[in-house]
Amino acid sequence: MNKKNEICLASNYYKLITYYFFFISMLSIFFSCLSDRKLNQNNLKTETSAYLIQHAENPVYWQRWDKDLYKKLNSDKKLLIVSIGYSSCHWCHVMEEETFEDNEVADYMNTNFVAIKVDREENPEIDNIYMTATQMITGSGGWPLNVVCLPDGRPVYGGTYHSKKQWLEVLGKIQQLYENNNGKLYAIAEKIEKGIQEVNSFSYTEDPPSFENKILEKEMEIWSKSWDNINGGEVQNQKFIIPVKFNYILQFQKLNKDEKISDYFEKSLLNISLSGIVDHLEGGFYRYTVDPEWKIPHFEKMLYDNAQLLTLYSNAYKEYKNPQFKSTVNKTFSFLQNRMRNSKGGYFSAIDADNKDGEGRYYTFNKDEILKVGSENLELFLELYQIDLDDPSLDSQYHLRNLSYTEEIMSRFRINELELNKKKLDWERRFKIIQSEREFPMIDKKIITSWNGQMISGLIDAFEAFKDDKFLVQAKETFEFIDKNLFNKSGLMHTYQANSAKIEANLEDYAFTIAAALDLYENTGNTYYLDKADKLTKITIKKFETNENPFFTFTENPVLFSKIISLDDNVIASANSKMAENLWELGHIYENEDYTKRAKSMLDAIIKFFEEGRGKDYSQWAQLLAKDFFSFKEVIVVGPEARKVNTKIKENYLPNALFQISEKESTLPLLEDRFLKDETLIYVCENKVCLRPTKSVSKALQQIIN
Repeated sequence: MNKKNEICLASNYYKLITYYFFFISMLSIFFSCLSDRKLNQNNLKTETSAYLIQHAENPVYWQRWDKDLYKKLNSDKKLLIVSIGYSSCHWCHVMEEETFEDNEVADYMNTNFVAIKVDREENPEIDNIYMTATQMITGSGGWPLNVVCLPDGRPVYGGTYHSKKQWLEVLGKIQQLYENNNGKLYAIAEKIEKGIQEVNSFSYTEDPPSFENKILEKEMEIWSKSWDNINGGEVQNQKFIIPVKFNYILQFQKLNKDEKISDYFEKSLLNISLSGIVDHLEGGFYRYTVDPEWKIPHFEKMLYDNAQLLTLYSNAYKEYKNPQFKSTVNKTFSFLQNRMRNSKGGYFSAIDADNKDGEGRYYTFNKDEILKVGSENLELFLELYQIDLDDPSLDSQYHLRNLSYTEEIMSRFRINELELNKKKLDWERRFKIIQSEREFPMIDKKIITSWNGQMISGLIDAFEAFKDDKFLVQAKETFEFIDKNLFNKSGLMHTYQANSAKIEANLEDYAFTIAAALDLYENTGNTYYLDKADKLTKITIKKFETNENPFFTFTENPVLFSKIISLDDNVIASANSKMAENLWELGHIYENEDYTKRAKSMLDAIIKFFEEGRGKDYSQWAQLLAKDFFSFKEVIVVGPEARKVNTKIKENYLPNALFQISEKESTLPLLEDRFLKDETLIYVCENKVCLRPTKSVSKALQQIIN
């Protein structure tokens, strides 16, 4: 061997040894970090979730969720505590202050348990599993959600808020049982595991029962008996708006021409828009009220609520042309732009209910402040904002509401509308000066894909109702944000935090992003959005379809010990109901039999819930059923003025119509061979049979409605 080769071999050997020791060093650091994470410290300081960071200074040794990590490092086989919440949750803050910041509690938890904190907005799949378990155990649920689990993650106890005393008692009893007779806990865990698996499994037959419109009518008749005809919404001690339910009521009254339901709907939305669930200074809706009259809210503001309410009030304006509905949309949009939009076009997830002075203290006012603002017109001021000085809303604070009967108040106080509005603007200016000296509640700057998809759809509905380009421009910007920051070669990501995408997307992210793309396509004719919707749909089918039934799983893989299949529509429509609608719409646009068959199979499988009298909990499904079983029209607008004409048509509420437009030649099935260079024509079709085209918007509307 010559000298040159010896030098080369020596050099390569030296490199190999260097790489080896570098690799061993990195492994050592990695496992050392894992050991530190498990054994002796709170490890939330490096997280990007606002909720997790809120707990980073607790004496409890909190860890973020990672089932593999705790399986590997929990060599002592300690029980797990999984505590779930979100950044704007008031009672999460209360339990943190009273319980998790207490050293006695922390010492007991650190000695006997592995403590895991979960942001439900980051990991909705974990929240779903443990919320289901808690509801099975206790019959109810909520946040903070606190679950005690075996080392393998199977729950044995679930509850919500606990005081220090309650929490130590619960943990003490469970730990004692685990040490002395853990067979009981394993038996409990096995029952809960099977129960959760049963909840997420659905029998399906390809020979579904026949469905008639009368089922929807009967279901609405039953449901309407639980409506609050005085205040609006349903008869409940706490009031959530639930936009998906109101969307269906609006559609139903339109298709059935039911004046009684129409009156209930309009009155409900008017009462709600003037109530305490609305921020009458900055705009936007709080999450819910703690009373049946919509007076006193929990003051957190969620993007998903406000996004959906853009849709609800925009569509209500299309139908009723009530100026209060338009005002509500504009104020909500203004709030979202001012407080929840980031510089790149995405929207933050939530605003906390609390500031350093307590819950709602940014939004409410004490007696001295009320007297100062009202000053020389105090009687008018108190009546307009529905304030009783002898009855403060909460803890000596007053919360603002508005009156609907301004004509009566103007007559009584001998003041005209111009003067009244001038006084209101002055009062609002004075209130905002007071607020400017307060700490604004924390904004959770996590950007969630599905909620931004809902925001795009809300903006599009506002554009349709008011023909204001600001809504369309923002919808495009927000979609571009998702496209650039939350979409990669394998599909979507779930959140955007600290300038990077995080966590693989779930079914909800795909469903609402596809819906947003289709809404943009319907209103622009730009096939880029249609192509994106189709691409994401194909990814959804590949990632989430099941073999046992026509529904999609919430995550690509099972979560812990169960897959998740969610069907009921709650504060947000279920991802499966949105995917059924997406497939149905894409099936019509492309004349794609596979998409159409998938949507039909999903609808067939959901019918049994309506036969069982549970239809009100499946309101998004009901909207699609109504499209399928009532008269449904395809509206095709082609020609150089297609977008302009389409916008004119869509300012009307037309729930059972699918729109396609093109300002140029197109090979899409419904558009092919319809384009004429110098004319804009409107085709109204049903079951692929089209009426004679017209240039008249009014004639087209008659054809759509009849």
